[in-house]
Amino acid sequence: MNSKSILGTGFALLFMTLGASGGTVPLNTISYNFQLAGGGGGATATLNGVPVEIFCDDFANDLGVPSDNSADVTILGTGANLSETRFGGVSSTGWAAISISDGNTTLDSQDDAFFNSGNGSSALARYEMVAYLVSIYNLGQGGNTSNNQIQEAIWTIMDPTAEKALINPDNVNAACYLEQAVSWYTSMNANQTALNSFLSQFEIVSGSNMTFTNGLGIGGFQEQIVMTPEPRGGAWILFSLLAAGFLLMKRSRVAGTEGVRL
Repeated sequence: MNSKSILGTGFALLFMTLGASGGTVPLNTISYNFQLAGGGGGATATLNGVPVEIFCDDFANDLGVPSDNSADVTILGTGANLSETRFGGVSSTGWAAISISDGNTTLDSQDDAFFNSGNGSSALARYEMVAYLVSIYNLGQGGNTSNNQIQEAIWTIMDPTAEKALINPDNVNAACYLEQAVSWYTSMNANQTALNSFLSQFEIVSGSNMTFTNGLGIGGFQEQIVMTPEPRGGAWILFSLLAAGFLLMKRSRVAGTEGVRL
């Protein structure tokens, strides 16, 4: 097979791998992997027939377990198109105000400003922080204190004013995890390559029958975050291999040309 055919086939596979992560597909929930005291938590499911773990980022809606659903899948990344997500159209001023209180007044004020008027007020930044919080769940511990606080932090971050939901049913203090999310976001945004590599492990799964009012998704099932390290990671590995192969072939051609020079 010549080099053009190898590259053509490789890039076709890359396109198929990345493309398979988006669009409208069946979401079939199976069972809870852990259920938190105030609701939420995680469940096992299949997404387009592939086994996945899903995690709640949406307080005001429900998702039956088990149930069969039609889902819009959004690939998460620094350039993500959030038009099919529940919260992607919420404006920077459309979120319920966050007020953190853990005894450090200066730090609390800085973090509040970050969420309410700074970089943390964008919908994409909030989805990115939710992905981070999902990644630090301890699945083996179930509904323990830290997992409940993580879920409450997620609900607090994804709380648009328009929903006016009581988002703390278990009355836990999520301040420490909200602060962790701010620190993580600030650190990771200094290295966009590393941030995109991390985000490539996550997808947003939203109800395909949602309607939208003032940018907020209405109706449909409870939105979920999906961790997908293997398929998406494989795509990045494939891309890296293709890029390396291209450079090797280019260098080989240069070397071959030099070899016949008179």
